[in-house]
Amino acid sequence: MNHSNHSGKPPERMKSLTSLTLGWLAEKVRKTEEIKSKLASGNYRVESEKVAAAILGSDTQHN
Repeated sequence: MNHSNHSGKPPERMKSLTSLTLGWLAEKVRKTEEIKSKLASGNYRVESEKVAAAILGSDTQHN
């Protein structure tokens, strides 16, 4: 298989599943901590449109 390209750079290495999973997990933890902090300080505001879109999106995936 020929992995050369026209830019002269070596092809980008694919990320392993482990690094992708850890990246996803780290982002989830960061967002959770941000929400907890906002809740504790009384500054958390629910974004109704995002909540509705998430509910509808998950609902349509199960049908």
